[in-house]
Amino acid sequence: MTRVLVVREEAAARDTARQLSALGRDPVSCPLEEVVRLRTPVPQTTFDGFVVTSAQAAEALADAFPNDNRICFAVGEATANAVRACGFENVAAGDGRAETLPRLVESAFGHALPGATLLYAAGRNRTGALEAAVTGTSIALRAWEVYDIVRRTPPDREIDALFQGDAIGAVLLLSKAQAMAFADILLPRFEALQPPPRLLCLSARIAEAFPARARELIKISDAPSLVSLFERL
Repeated sequence: MTRVLVVREEAAARDTARQLSALGRDPVSCPLEEVVRLRTPVPQTTFDGFVVTSAQAAEALADAFPNDNRICFAVGEATANAVRACGFENVAAGDGRAETLPRLVESAFGHALPGATLLYAAGRNRTGALEAAVTGTSIALRAWEVYDIVRRTPPDREIDALFQGDAIGAVLLLSKAQAMAFADILLPRFEALQPPPRLLCLSARIAEAFPARARELIKISDAPSLVSLFERL
């Protein structure tokens, strides 16, 4: 049974571990990040709907807009499920790519409106892919930063525990920040293993965070989804 290291923040890591266990893998968690809720005020303007590109934004959005029946666009099905779990019923899920969300928005509104103004419940550190994607469209985006993800440095005892028992065969890396933290904190010790674990990256952009010497260990997902990444195991 392949041992798979998950470095996501604690709550997300538990969910990923359940999925890995269902696939017959042996998940091991060592979070290299943690989520910090921001208390920024909601922009004071009128919105036709909402958009989220991470499940981390769902709770803050629900707290600010309880029982709201306006449509909420989610980047993918996992994020959509998190939004539904927080009480939103009118949810449209994209294909996992922020750059395709404008087409989903325009399809949902059709010709009912000359344009749509959406509140984007976002993270402080983000790629800017969604903002770039709506440029030149009829969609007006109002970003509202509701969370931040900061690096976590595990204590030595937690790191040492990773090297006890069967060797870890693969590492899941779902963001550039995770890859950078892993490269700084854990990569030197894992490189010494024979064989070293495979580094399973959700995208080529994430893989770019690694030094050239680690490139031969990297496997990149065919699509930006956990299901696709799991196929690399």
